[in-house]
Amino acid sequence: MASADVAIGIPADGRQRDVAGRDVPDVLRVLLNGAVFVLLWNHVWFQDLADRSALAAAEDGSLLTQVLFGGAGLAMAWAIHRIGLRHLRPLASRPLILCAIWLGLTAMLSVEPSLSLRRLTLFAIAAMLSAGVLIVARSPRQLALTLAGAALVILVSSYLAVALVPDLAIHSAFDVNSDPSHPGLWRGIFPHKNEAGAAMVILVLVGLYIATAASRVLGWSIVFLAAGLLVASGSKTAILLLPVILAVTGLCQVLTGGLARTLLLLGPVAGFSVISIGSVLIPPIRDAVGALLTDATFTGRSEIWQFALDNIFVRPWRGWGIGAFWMTERTMFAGSEELTWVNTANHSHNAYLDTALIGGFPFLVLTVVAFVLAPVRDLQRAAGGTRLDAETLLFLRLWFLGLVSASFETVLYNGNNATCCMFMMAVFGLRLRTRYAVAAG
Repeated sequence: MASADVAIGIPADGRQRDVAGRDVPDVLRVLLNGAVFVLLWNHVWFQDLADRSALAAAEDGSLLTQVLFGGAGLAMAWAIHRIGLRHLRPLASRPLILCAIWLGLTAMLSVEPSLSLRRLTLFAIAAMLSAGVLIVARSPRQLALTLAGAALVILVSSYLAVALVPDLAIHSAFDVNSDPSHPGLWRGIFPHKNEAGAAMVILVLVGLYIATAASRVLGWSIVFLAAGLLVASGSKTAILLLPVILAVTGLCQVLTGGLARTLLLLGPVAGFSVISIGSVLIPPIRDAVGALLTDATFTGRSEIWQFALDNIFVRPWRGWGIGAFWMTERTMFAGSEELTWVNTANHSHNAYLDTALIGGFPFLVLTVVAFVLAPVRDLQRAAGGTRLDAETLLFLRLWFLGLVSASFETVLYNGNNATCCMFMMAVFGLRLRTRYAVAAG
């Protein structure tokens, strides 16, 4: 029998003696991972944006989300137990453990402890699912085919939704908090065109992996379908970032040295951070950005970035707690005589600012070490001086997507966000690559 965990390179002779009797059948592996990928990419289908209940504070949580993630979490925990929890031990790195400890402490010290603990539970389940899919997949080919099936579910459903129920799949002027530029833009089965755009970037990267690891026809079909929906969504950030991701990670196949790869990967991340947060903190950068970028969506974000910064300094060392700041009664209805769109925003459009809001500046530093610097080290340990295999390249692309998106969207510590979940899977995948040799599918 093939190794239970070839997808991450675990050798067959590393299994326990009784694994053969406790192995998970392939059909269950594919069904579980396929359902998990669909769940992580989007679990709120056909949301009615004309429903004014969306304006209410989001402190009660979603019963649907709790049920879906709870059920998927139990199923994944069972599968990991059957296959062997020991395969996840490499993930117990010091930076990741410190992040988890600080996140837990700040949740208990949150301004809304019960709310933060619920959000922390959701995030923990999403993190387990993101790691678990790597253990459950028996081989790179099985992982690729499972990703293909899940991607087709999302893509076919979105195109059918646009054709059959356009009121629930295309933005209109009747949407709550409608932006004048949104009507006519596609969102498919997703709650918003930006979420659709981010998911389509993920599916383009997934399609490229499928084309290499399983089927060229299937992979490129997914790439073209996802690219079409990406363009129709009009998601400017996603459309801008996709060629950057492909260009930078493509150069990593040519420049294999440690210093060259580090500068190549972290340079754009630092640059986007300067453009975003720097435009608020440093007047010359603000003037330069204002002269070059007249897009109202960017200047509007600078307003919310300033609002986030002001509130970070209210609680700079322990933060507000995960999920306890945006879209709460305190943020939406208190502390201001004149409410603006900023008060009803559900995140700051910057993952680094939101990380500091969650757990203060110490948590931001821990996050940078664990999710920015450590993966670069892991990449070099696993593939330093060599070209990247298809799966490692997928992890690199998804990780880089998360980092460059972080300057304009909140993609960290949010179990409801597709980019966050794929980013975590990539971080875990790169970490596992340092322990296990790459195996053929």
